[in-house]
Amino acid sequence: MTKNFFQKLMTKMVVALDPKLEKYRPPKKVKPFRPETEQELVAVLKRTPKDVLPDDKRNLIAGAMSFDKIPVSSVMVPKKDMMFLHEGDFLGPLLLDKLYKTGADCFPVLGADKQVCGLVYTDEIDPLKIEEDQPIDKFIQRKVAFVRGDYSLEMVISTFLRMHTDYCIVLDKEMEIQGCLTLGDVTTLLFNREITDSFDSDASPFAVAHRTQK
Repeated sequence: MTKNFFQKLMTKMVVALDPKLEKYRPPKKVKPFRPETEQELVAVLKRTPKDVLPDDKRNLIAGAMSFDKIPVSSVMVPKKDMMFLHEGDFLGPLLLDKLYKTGADCFPVLGADKQVCGLVYTDEIDPLKIEEDQPIDKFIQRKVAFVRGDYSLEMVISTFLRMHTDYCIVLDKEMEIQGCLTLGDVTTLLFNREITDSFDSDASPFAVAHRTQK
């Protein structure tokens, strides 16, 4: 009986003293939260104060995370807005001036079969040396990169790196020309402000990717 009384007494003392001893105990190590899914990571980013993660960095992360979801066809220049040259054309001051005025610096060249057989880069042509019409074949670069419109931007970046180019022709499943895409188009999408609602809206964190796929 003495033993039970002693145990009860010690229990009461521990219960009474425990709150008072709390401040003398070493702080508990809190295990940092580690996101296990993409959705959990997005939730963490949305909760992060903007003085820690400002909008520009927030949007950059969102753009990088959605790269594998955005199809090439959603950001390419459509065929109707492209200017094509032909293998039998002649390049002179008038045509060169017309090319400059488009604002582009690369133009696909169509062969006799109406397929792209090369590219002409105007930034590699010295306009001072073009005093009269010259066969355009003299300026054609024959290496051309092709990608499909349903490729992701991640896949087209791999194509750019593999082929050491910054320009590609976009084809559909029937191998018909859909448009073109440049490395500049891709980097603009990644670094500009078109993805501002990616983390701050109540919609999907990859709203841009979903909109472009519709």
